[in-house]
Amino acid sequence: MTTASALPVLRRLSLFSALDERALAAVAERTIPRSVPRAATLFRQGQPCEGLYVVVEGRVKVYRSSPDGREQVLHVMGPGQAVAEVPLFDGGPYPASAQAVEDSRVLFLPIDAFRWLYANNPAVADAVIRELGRRLRRMVRLVERISLKDVPARVAAALLDYAEAAGALCDGGAFDVPRTQEELASELATTRESIARALATLRRTGTIRQQKRRVVIGNLARLAAVARGDRGA
Repeated sequence: MTTASALPVLRRLSLFSALDERALAAVAERTIPRSVPRAATLFRQGQPCEGLYVVVEGRVKVYRSSPDGREQVLHVMGPGQAVAEVPLFDGGPYPASAQAVEDSRVLFLPIDAFRWLYANNPAVADAVIRELGRRLRRMVRLVERISLKDVPARVAAALLDYAEAAGALCDGGAFDVPRTQEELASELATTRESIARALATLRRTGTIRQQKRRVVIGNLARLAAVARGDRGA
């Protein structure tokens, strides 16, 4: 990937959207393109932070592992999204691991280059703060979802999030679920079978229609009620 081809990828990233063309070109010149095959690890939890990754193609999951080997998926990042912003600022190690879930291409920005960018472009600091705020809110929702809700409510709430992100939060709204059932089960701390049963119930009640990953909201009010844990929905 050349500097010119990296520019549109970086321009879509919220971290760099406020940069002028000269600053953005300076970022692009400092990035290193990498091909990452499926199941390859970008970094592991606890390793020293080496830099920032931007997904160009494919998907990368960010997860934490328990001592007994169980995974909790925190994010699944797709094209135009950044991975590993937090340790760039606090100087600590990577707080989670990252692995490609399909053949992917990424841009890698070394930590020294990012620090140069941060020091010379205050707009980047503002963008990072906003992005970290969004991540924190998402993590709060995820913790609430796992600790306070049963599996059908977790699944319904996740579908509402995906619909909102796709601008499809309405009756008849259609969107693609950006997770496999296995990935969704890992993210929602349950099993694939439980995810399948919850989706089947939502289809049977007409709350959603589904064809593979494509979901159409049949009844938004009922889906929201299930997400709240209203068993009478």
